Amino acid sequence: MDIFCIPVKKMMQLISPDQTIILSKSRYIAELEELSVCTSFVETLGLIIHQLQSERGASCLYLASRGQRFAIERMDILEQNLELEKKFSEALERHLAQNTLADAKQLTLISWILLGFGQLKSLRAQVTLLKISFPDCIQSFNRLIGSLIALIFEITDNTGNSKISTYLLALYNLVQGKEFAGQERATGSYILGSGKMQWEHQQKLQELIALQDRHFDLFCQFSSAEINNDWQIIMQSETSQRHQDFRNKLIGALDGQTLQRKEADCWFDISSSRLTEIWHIQCHLIKVMHHALQGLIVQAKDDLQTTRQKLEQLQQNTHKSPDLDSAFYNLTIPVENAYSFLGQANTKAYPIESMFALLQQQSQHIAEMESELSETKKALVERKQIERAKGLLMSTQNISEVEAYKWLRSTAMAQNRKIIDIAENILLQYKHQPN
Repeated sequence: MDIFCIPVKKMMQLISPDQTIILSKSRYIAELEELSVCTSFVETLGLIIHQLQSERGASCLYLASRGQRFAIERMDILEQNLELEKKFSEALERHLAQNTLADAKQLTLISWILLGFGQLKSLRAQVTLLKISFPDCIQSFNRLIGSLIALIFEITDNTGNSKISTYLLALYNLVQGKEFAGQERATGSYILGSGKMQWEHQQKLQELIALQDRHFDLFCQFSSAEINNDWQIIMQSETSQRHQDFRNKLIGALDGQTLQRKEADCWFDISSSRLTEIWHIQCHLIKVMHHALQGLIVQAKDDLQTTRQKLEQLQQNTHKSPDLDSAFYNLTIPVENAYSFLGQANTKAYPIESMFALLQQQSQHIAEMESELSETKKALVERKQIERAKGLLMSTQNISEVEAYKWLRSTAMAQNRKIIDIAENILLQYKHQPN
């Protein structure tokens, strides 16, 4: 029967405040359980990104040596990745079947990623047969890995739970920073393998370092104190110190300066060890996120059970005294405390046997979640604006992504402003340009 055909009196008998409160809390649990499937999918995304980064590194060294080195190591990684791609497909099916949060934008991005995986076999064959150049190999893998990282961002953007959204934002920035670290490894290997420093490659190396710093700073901003402590430990590790020494050597080299080709292996090993340490932080972050989510689910289920008991008690008391819960028309009570989802730290707490008290608690919970989510959403919006501005600069100025970000960063520094301010100004100017 169409709900609009039900008489108002009958509808009020069918739907009660008790039922809608229970429905609200039940749906919150369902949302958390959907989010659990989401975070498991993100974990799989992180793993396949890590493995594709390993394949990219091995493939580039294989090409640099004209097939003389890293052939066996590369084939081992390929076997692992083929098996992992099956797990990715299974995780994707679960994500789409059990998650209603995947919007049209996310689904379009997934289609693009599936197209990339479908053509990966051809790319791998070109590498094996030495039919692709070193730079093109890097860019091809960068495109697929970048799409997977963008999917993590889209999932984060669609997440409504403040705590998990914050963890996902920390994870996104860690994975993105790690990706730039992987590109740094490949670029440094190419520079050393060539035996000569070239200015344009040195500039790219510097930009990749700046991009890492930006994303790792954001990771620390949104991560937990425990994980930040682990991060500081690896930043002070022997591997990090050796990696920084090598960086300084590359950054300090003069254009055209002769380099030791044999140092390429040493750089690759040190950079790989650094990436492994970052990977361990990533695994720890995901574990903490899963634990937090399971805690939220348990807490929500306990809250639902407690609410059921309170409602039963309220019904019994109402039968004894029908006028007990008349808070809605009590004009001394600010009703906006219940329906406007405002913070209520300084407001009066009503008796627990009141329906209004349950609504007050529910609105307080929603208000707290919205407040916590606002900073995360602000960071997500800023990232979108910066990406849009970069895209405009790339298309209108015919420059690369790295060059576009470099322009944004240098302009912000010159004007003593934030990058987001420069990005918003570019978007505003473009909006007001005549067609």
